[in-house]
Amino acid sequence: MVKNMRRALSFSLLLCLWSTVCLAAGKVVDEDFSCKGVMLGDSESVLQAKWGEALYDKTVIKQGVKVKTYVYKDRSEASVAVRTGKVVDFTVDMETYVARRNVRQGATKFWLEKIYGKTPRKFVDGDYYLIYSREKHPHQHLLLKVDSEDGHLLDLHITNLPLDEAEQTAMAEEGDPMMVSGDIDDDNVHMEIDLSNLPQDKEVRVGGLGR
Repeated sequence: MVKNMRRALSFSLLLCLWSTVCLAAGKVVDEDFSCKGVMLGDSESVLQAKWGEALYDKTVIKQGVKVKTYVYKDRSEASVAVRTGKVVDFTVDMETYVARRNVRQGATKFWLEKIYGKTPRKFVDGDYYLIYSREKHPHQHLLLKVDSEDGHLLDLHITNLPLDEAEQTAMAEEGDPMMVSGDIDDDNVHMEIDLSNLPQDKEVRVGGLGR
Protein backbone atom coordinates (compact mmCIF):
# COMPACT_ATOMS: atom_id res chain seq x y z
CA MET A 1 0.00 0.00 0.00
CA VAL A 2 2.74 2.43 1.01
CA LYS A 3 4.80 1.39 -2.02
CA ASN A 4 1.88 2.06 -4.36
CA MET A 5 1.33 5.46 -2.79
CA ARG A 6 5.00 6.30 -3.30
CA ARG A 7 4.80 5.25 -6.94
CA ALA A 8 1.69 7.33 -7.45
CA LEU A 9 3.35 10.33 -5.79
CA SER A 10 6.48 9.93 -7.91
CA PHE A 11 4.38 9.68 -11.06
CA SER A 12 2.47 12.83 -10.09
CA LEU A 13 5.71 14.72 -9.47
CA LEU A 14 7.02 13.64 -12.87
CA LEU A 15 3.82 14.85 -14.52
CA CYS A 16 4.10 18.20 -12.78
CA LEU A 17 7.74 18.55 -13.82
CA TRP A 18 6.90 17.61 -17.41
CA SER A 19 4.03 20.12 -17.47
CA THR A 20 6.28 22.86 -16.12
CA VAL A 21 8.90 22.20 -18.81
CA CYS A 22 6.25 22.21 -21.53
CA LEU A 23 4.76 25.47 -20.33
CA ALA A 24 8.17 27.10 -20.13
CA ALA A 25 9.16 26.03 -23.65
CA GLY A 26 8.05 27.46 -26.94
CA LYS A 27 7.98 31.21 -26.39
CA VAL A 28 10.03 34.13 -27.64
CA VAL A 29 11.87 36.16 -25.02
CA ASP A 30 13.57 39.57 -25.03
CA GLU A 31 16.91 37.98 -25.89
CA ASP A 32 15.52 36.86 -29.24
CA PHE A 33 15.29 40.50 -30.29
CA SER A 34 18.96 41.17 -29.65
CA CYS A 35 22.14 40.27 -31.48
CA LYS A 36 25.59 39.81 -29.94
CA GLY A 37 24.65 41.73 -26.82
CA VAL A 38 22.82 44.60 -28.52
CA MET A 39 19.02 44.92 -28.28
CA LEU A 40 16.65 46.48 -30.77
CA GLY A 41 16.12 50.01 -29.47
CA ASP A 42 19.60 50.36 -27.98
CA SER A 43 21.51 53.53 -28.82
CA GLU A 44 24.14 53.83 -31.51
CA SER A 45 26.76 54.31 -28.79
CA VAL A 46 25.83 50.94 -27.23
CA LEU A 47 26.23 49.28 -30.64
CA GLN A 48 29.66 50.83 -31.14
CA ALA A 49 30.79 49.89 -27.64
CA LYS A 50 29.75 46.23 -27.97
CA TRP A 51 30.39 45.53 -31.65
CA GLY A 52 33.48 47.67 -32.12
CA GLU A 53 34.53 49.44 -35.27
CA ALA A 54 32.73 48.61 -38.50
CA LEU A 55 34.48 48.01 -41.82
CA TYR A 56 32.29 50.68 -43.38
CA ASP A 57 28.82 52.17 -43.20
CA LYS A 58 26.19 53.22 -45.71
CA THR A 59 23.06 55.33 -45.51
CA VAL A 60 20.06 53.69 -47.16
CA ILE A 61 16.29 53.54 -47.09
CA LYS A 62 14.87 50.35 -45.59
CA GLN A 63 11.14 49.91 -45.36
CA GLY A 64 10.60 53.63 -45.83
CA VAL A 65 13.01 54.48 -43.00
CA LYS A 66 16.36 56.22 -43.46
CA VAL A 67 18.99 54.15 -41.68
CA LYS A 68 22.75 54.08 -41.28
CA THR A 69 23.88 50.50 -41.80
CA TYR A 70 27.18 49.38 -40.27
CA VAL A 71 28.88 46.43 -41.98
CA TYR A 72 31.34 44.34 -39.96
CA LYS A 73 34.19 41.97 -40.70
CA ASP A 74 32.10 38.90 -39.81
CA ARG A 75 29.54 39.98 -42.45
CA SER A 76 26.95 40.94 -39.86
CA GLU A 77 25.13 44.25 -40.26
CA ALA A 78 23.36 46.55 -37.82
CA SER A 79 21.19 49.47 -38.88
CA VAL A 80 20.46 52.60 -36.85
CA ALA A 81 17.50 54.86 -37.62
CA VAL A 82 18.96 58.23 -38.61
CA ARG A 83 16.15 60.23 -36.98
CA THR A 84 16.29 58.47 -33.60
CA GLY A 85 19.82 57.10 -33.27
CA LYS A 86 18.35 53.75 -32.19
CA VAL A 87 19.24 50.28 -33.47
CA VAL A 88 16.39 48.99 -35.64
CA ASP A 89 17.70 46.08 -37.70
CA PHE A 90 20.18 43.18 -37.61
CA THR A 91 21.40 40.97 -40.45
CA VAL A 92 23.66 38.03 -39.60
CA ASP A 93 25.84 35.51 -41.40
CA MET A 94 24.02 32.24 -40.81
CA GLU A 95 27.12 30.18 -41.55
CA THR A 96 28.53 31.28 -38.20
CA TYR A 97 25.70 32.88 -36.18
CA VAL A 98 24.29 31.01 -33.17
CA ALA A 99 21.16 32.28 -31.41
CA ARG A 100 19.60 31.32 -28.08
CA ARG A 101 19.51 27.62 -27.16
CA ASN A 102 21.89 26.73 -29.99
CA VAL A 103 19.54 27.86 -32.76
CA ARG A 104 21.63 28.04 -35.91
CA GLN A 105 21.41 27.35 -39.62
CA GLY A 106 19.92 23.88 -40.09
CA ALA A 107 17.96 23.86 -36.82
CA THR A 108 15.01 21.51 -37.20
CA LYS A 109 11.34 22.45 -37.26
CA PHE A 110 10.91 20.59 -33.97
CA TRP A 111 13.67 22.60 -32.31
CA LEU A 112 12.41 25.95 -33.64
CA GLU A 113 8.92 25.25 -32.32
CA LYS A 114 10.33 24.07 -28.98
CA ILE A 115 12.30 27.31 -28.56
CA TYR A 116 10.02 29.92 -30.12
CA GLY A 117 6.59 28.28 -30.20
CA LYS A 118 4.32 27.40 -33.08
CA THR A 119 3.22 29.99 -35.61
CA PRO A 120 1.76 29.61 -39.11
CA ARG A 121 4.28 29.78 -41.94
CA LYS A 122 3.94 32.68 -44.36
CA PHE A 123 4.74 32.18 -48.03
CA VAL A 124 6.59 35.22 -49.33
CA ASP A 125 8.30 35.63 -52.69
CA GLY A 126 8.83 31.90 -53.08
CA ASP A 127 10.07 31.28 -49.53
CA TYR A 128 8.52 30.30 -46.20
CA TYR A 129 8.94 32.34 -43.02
CA LEU A 130 8.05 32.00 -39.36
CA ILE A 131 7.45 35.48 -37.95
CA TYR A 132 7.39 36.29 -34.23
CA SER A 133 6.78 39.59 -32.42
CA ARG A 134 8.16 40.72 -29.07
CA GLU A 135 5.71 40.98 -26.19
CA LYS A 136 4.71 44.61 -25.52
CA HIS A 137 6.73 45.64 -28.59
CA PRO A 138 4.47 44.62 -31.48
CA HIS A 139 6.67 46.20 -34.16
CA GLN A 140 9.80 44.27 -33.18
CA HIS A 141 10.03 41.06 -35.19
CA LEU A 142 12.07 37.88 -35.40
CA LEU A 143 11.90 36.39 -38.89
CA LEU A 144 12.99 32.82 -39.55
CA LYS A 145 13.34 31.71 -43.15
CA VAL A 146 12.66 27.97 -43.26
CA ASP A 147 12.94 25.15 -45.78
CA SER A 148 9.76 24.53 -47.74
CA GLU A 149 9.87 20.76 -47.23
CA ASP A 150 11.07 19.86 -43.75
CA GLY A 151 11.00 23.33 -42.14
CA HIS A 152 14.65 23.53 -41.05
CA LEU A 153 16.15 27.00 -40.53
CA LEU A 154 17.80 28.72 -43.48
CA ASP A 155 18.14 32.32 -42.33
CA LEU A 156 17.36 34.63 -39.41
CA HIS A 157 16.56 38.34 -39.35
CA ILE A 158 15.78 40.67 -36.43
CA THR A 159 14.06 43.97 -37.16
CA ASN A 160 12.08 46.89 -35.79
CA LEU A 161 11.36 48.16 -39.29
CA PRO A 162 7.79 47.88 -40.61
CA LEU A 163 7.09 44.69 -42.53
CA ASP A 164 4.44 46.13 -44.84
CA GLU A 165 2.55 49.31 -45.68
CA ALA A 166 -0.09 48.59 -43.04
CA GLU A 167 2.55 48.47 -40.33
CA GLN A 168 4.20 51.61 -41.71
CA THR A 169 0.86 53.40 -41.37
CA ALA A 170 0.23 52.02 -37.88
CA MET A 171 3.66 53.09 -36.64
CA ALA A 172 3.22 56.54 -38.11
CA GLU A 173 -0.21 56.91 -36.49
CA GLU A 174 1.29 55.82 -33.15
CA GLY A 175 3.80 58.65 -33.46
CA ASP A 176 6.93 56.56 -33.98
CA PRO A 177 9.63 59.23 -34.49
CA MET A 178 11.48 57.27 -37.18
CA MET A 179 8.39 57.14 -39.41
CA VAL A 180 8.68 60.54 -41.08
CA SER A 181 7.59 61.03 -44.67
CA GLY A 182 9.97 62.45 -47.22
CA ASP A 183 12.99 60.19 -46.80
CA ILE A 184 12.12 58.20 -49.92
CA ASP A 185 12.84 61.27 -52.05
CA ASP A 186 16.23 61.98 -50.51
CA ASP A 187 18.80 61.92 -53.33
CA ASN A 188 21.69 61.30 -50.92
CA VAL A 189 20.68 57.76 -49.96
CA HIS A 190 20.31 54.45 -51.76
CA MET A 191 17.07 52.52 -51.91
CA GLU A 192 17.23 49.22 -50.02
CA ILE A 193 13.81 47.83 -49.18
CA ASP A 194 14.16 44.29 -47.89
CA LEU A 195 10.81 43.29 -46.39
CA SER A 196 8.13 45.29 -48.16
CA ASN A 197 4.59 44.09 -48.79
CA LEU A 198 4.74 41.17 -46.40
CA PRO A 199 1.37 39.40 -46.76
CA GLN A 200 -0.98 38.43 -43.98
CA ASP A 201 -2.19 35.27 -45.73
CA LYS A 202 -0.20 32.08 -45.47
CA GLU A 203 0.33 31.53 -49.19
CA VAL A 204 0.30 34.78 -51.09
CA ARG A 205 3.14 35.27 -53.55
CA VAL A 206 4.55 38.78 -53.47
CA GLY A 207 8.02 40.25 -53.78
CA GLY A 208 10.13 42.00 -51.22
CA LEU A 209 11.20 39.72 -48.40
CA GLY A 210 14.86 38.89 -48.39
CA ARG A 211 18.26 39.85 -47.11
